Formats: sequence, C-alpha cells, structure tokens
Amino acid sequence: MTPENDIARQSLCIFDPGYKLLSSQPRPEFMLIGSAKCGTTSFSSYLPLHPQVKPCVPKEPNFWSWRSCTRDQYQQLFVNATPAISPGPTQQIGGEYSTSSLLHPLVPRRVRARLPDVKIIVLLRNPIDRAYSHFIMAQRNGGEPDCSFEEIVEREIEEIPELLAAHRRGFLDANFRTSAHRCHADGSLLNIASHRGDNACYSLSSEQDLFRFYVTSYVFRSIYYDQLRRWLELFPREQILILDSERLLQQREDVMREAVAFLGLQSYDFGVDSLQHTWGGGANKHNTPGDYLPISASARTRLSDFFAPHNKKLFDLIGESYEWE
Repeated sequence: MTPENDIARQSLCIFDPGYKLLSSQPRPEFMLIGSAKCGTTSFSSYLPLHPQVKPCVPKEPNFWSWRSCTRDQYQQLFVNATPAISPGPTQQIGGEYSTSSLLHPLVPRRVRARLPDVKIIVLLRNPIDRAYSHFIMAQRNGGEPDCSFEEIVEREIEEIPELLAAHRRGFLDANFRTSAHRCHADGSLLNIASHRGDNACYSLSSEQDLFRFYVTSYVFRSIYYDQLRRWLELFPREQILILDSERLLQQREDVMREAVAFLGLQSYDFGVDSLQHTWGGGANKHNTPGDYLPISASARTRLSDFFAPHNKKLFDLIGESYEWE
C-alpha cells in the first residue's frame, strides 16, 4: 500500500460514533460481504466446520448497514478483542456473513474506519441466475403477486443509471451525508417502482425504504462491478478473496481449502460428505428449492445483453473472468 493510497482510503472513512467498536470486546477477523443468493448460506455452514472458526449466529447481523443488532450484540459474535491476523495453530477466530455489506455504499467506509485489517470474502454468481433465483425466493415468500419477472426487469433496468450514480455520489460524499446515495444530483429523492400492477412508485426517503428496495432488487443487486469497486478502493486487493459461486457448488473442498489458506488457518480436511449444499433464505422452506421453471429465453437474452458491459468491467477490475452465459 502506497502512502498516497492510504491517504485516499483514510479520507473516505466514516468515523460515525454509532459504529465505534469497543476495544475491550471481540472483533471479527473476517467478513463475507455478499452477494445474496450466491451460496453464502452454504459457505457460512461449511467454514465453521473448521475447528478454528467460531460459528456466527445469527449468520447476518447486518450491523454495518441496517444496525440490526446493538454494538454489544455484534461484538459478542466474535472471539478476539485484538483480531488474530495470523492465527496460531490452536487459536480460534470469528467472522460474519452479512450480504447487505457488499451492496450498501456506506458500509465499506464504515468498516474501513473501524476494521482496516479485516479480511473480506466475496461470492459472486452468474448475475442472471442470481437475479432470477432472488425473484423466485421473493415469490415463494409471498411477494411479487402482481408482476412477472420480465416486467420487473424492464422497470428496474430503467431505474439503474440513476441508482448507480446516486450510490457513487454517496460513496464519495465528503460530508458523508447519509441521504446522498438515495438522491438525484439535485438532492431530490429517487423514486422506485413498487412492482405493483398499477405502476405505483415510492421514494427512497429513509434507510428503511432503501432496505425495502434491496430486498426486491433483482437486477441492480447483480451489478457487481460498482459494488466491488467501492471495497477495492478502500482495501488492498490481497485483503479480499473473490470466489465464483459455481466453483463453490462444483469444487467445494478446493474452494474451502482456498478460504482456509486466505484466513491463515491450519489446513483441514472438510470431507465431501460434510459439504452438503445448504439452502438459505426463502428456499429453505422447500424440499426441492431448485425445482422451479427456468427463466424464459427472452429474459435471459435481455439480461445477458444488459449485464455484458458490467461483467466486462468486473473482470477487468478483478483480473479474472468467469464463464457466465
């Protein structure tokens, strides 16, 4: 890390007292920051099989985005008050798996201010499959009764340019005005389609509104370049492990060995029988969560064309390509 890079990263830190951690309480050694519907539930069940990794319950505390738990509750999830960057052979470490962390533009700034040495893990899935899986999960949870996936895709694609611009402004906002990522350049609030048959919209007037959007954001949430770029602007590349979800599904033992090495832990034989796929979110309410009608050919083509330039920027950013079709 050059002094210039360090100064630039420090300038973006948000030292909000609401996110100050107590030095006497445990802190995480690692964070899996996303993305949703990319195998994070399976990963979070595999990694604690290693005897040096403490399980995290709840899996997604969402402290840095939505403050879903108190500071004390958050810090009690972990092990060491002084994070073990290079754990000893018997030393245990702790981490968390909040998928909102990748998407929310202020999270990397908050985390950099309080946990500059934390190790970061990211799971990325073919954005088309992620978006459609997310939609199916929402349907199975009783959502999206009015609009088809294709209708929602078209509405969301129209909204994306302003959303990307707003999230970028919020990330770079020198005053960290917390509404900047929800507003147009002139300060007026962004409006989002509500996925209802009457084409109603709602304004992103609060973080709760933003949370509501993220929960039903299928296309925007699959644009990984802008999300990952923010983290890479604040953390060195060697501090971030980026994994293709398809590899986690097809080569589970290899991927888990890679994660163990990244975290500096002792090698461990997970065993193929212990690495059974774990269904999370709305899918875990179904005996065959992957058994649903495939995405239509027209929707796949539409999304393939849409995501192509975003994926190219992502691959250039991370220095590798995935076979996403």
